[in-house]
Formats: sequence, structure tokens, C-alpha cells
Amino acid sequence: MKYRAKTFSNWINERVEYHRELSTKFWSNDEMDPEIREKLLAIADDFWKSLKFEVPILDIQLTGSLANFNWNSDSDLDVHIIIDFSKIDPNIELVRKALDGQRFIWNQRHNVVLRGHDVECYVQHRDEQHIASGLYSILNNRWIIVPEWTNPKIDQKDINEKKRVIKAELKMIKQEITKATAEKAEMLYLYLDKFKKKIMTGRKEGLARDGEFSVENLVFKELRRDGTIEDIIETQSKLYSLIYSE
Repeated sequence: MKYRAKTFSNWINERVEYHRELSTKFWSNDEMDPEIREKLLAIADDFWKSLKFEVPILDIQLTGSLANFNWNSDSDLDVHIIIDFSKIDPNIELVRKALDGQRFIWNQRHNVVLRGHDVECYVQHRDEQHIASGLYSILNNRWIIVPEWTNPKIDQKDINEKKRVIKAELKMIKQEITKATAEKAEMLYLYLDKFKKKIMTGRKEGLARDGEFSVENLVFKELRRDGTIEDIIETQSKLYSLIYSE
């Protein structure tokens, strides 16, 4: 029997639930459904082969809410392929950006759904600390980090205030664009890049400190769900055009 602890209707503008057990679509007695495991391995293999890099896969892992208790009907199956980026090129950041671009293209072209849930493939550097309270090795068919059920506490007022400040600042940046010279556009571009990194760093630190229910992570999720993260990226792209266009 499934026991639902609590539903947070105002979390990330989507139906997010915290359950007493893992999703029975994919798990039975904390073991991954063998059919699902084989399909995820095949999908990961197809994805990796499409990138055409002759680098060994170190692990294939499932993380996110479907490897934890906070899953819902909109949760993705987040499949991470672990490799050593330095085997491709010593410039780790360059490799990461290239792989992110390839991942984006592949996920757009391959709409893979398993039992009602989208499959999202990622490539992760072996030395990156994976911050998760539930982490499963699909390749080795075992838990790396076993999820533990806790009673989450959410400071919605703090989330709302941080979100308000970020959206207000983005609005001011967009207003500055309307009268920006190329020089001003470059300054705004660099500022927005720093602004975006601050959001991402805050999320990472929040996950490390308080897990999935940290204020910073929930702020990021709300910003992603309401389109603000996409708006930041599009605004930065517009600024780039202003810098170099004549």
C-alpha cells in the first residue's frame, strides 16, 4: 500500500508529492524493474553512440525524484552517463559545453517515454560530485546512495521573496536592453551571465546542505517551471546579438 505523506500544491507550480515509497512503476522492494533497467541501458547506449566519442562509460546512473520519494506524474527519468571528460580533451569546460549542446539536440529529437515518464539523458564528468539523496547505478544494478524518507519542511515565504527579487532584477535588465549600445550590451551580458551562475551555484549549495527541499533548489525549480530560466537564456542570447550586430 502507498502512503502519501503530504502534497505541496504550490511547489513549482506543479503537483509535487512526497511518498512513503518509490514509484511502483519502476521499483519493487527497492529493486529496479528488470525490463525498465534494460530499456534505460539501451537508451543510454544509443544516446552515447550518437555522440561518436571513443571514451569508455564508467557508469550509468538514475537520479532525481524517480530515484527518491518526491516523484509525481510529471517526473523525468534522469539518466546520467558517467565518463572522464579529460579523455576527450584536457579542457573540461569546453567538453562540458559541447556535450550539453549534443545532449540538448538529442533529447529534442528523441521523445522517449517509459510508463508515462520522459527519459532525459545527460553526460557527467567522473570527478563531479553528484549531490543527490537517491542515486542508483543502472549499469551495476545497485544503489549508490539509498534514499531515506524524511518529513520535508518548506519555507514558502522565503522561496517567494527570492523568486520575486530575481524576476525583478531580470525585468530591469530587459528594460536596459531597449537603449543599450554595443558596449552597454556587453556589460549587461556579463552581468546576466554572473546572475545566472549565482542562481545555479545557490542551487548546488542548497542541495548539498539541505537536499531537494532546500530553498535554493525550490527557487530554481519555480523559475524553471514559470519560464524565467528560459527567459534569462533568451535575454542573454539577445544581448550577444546586440554586441556584435551593426
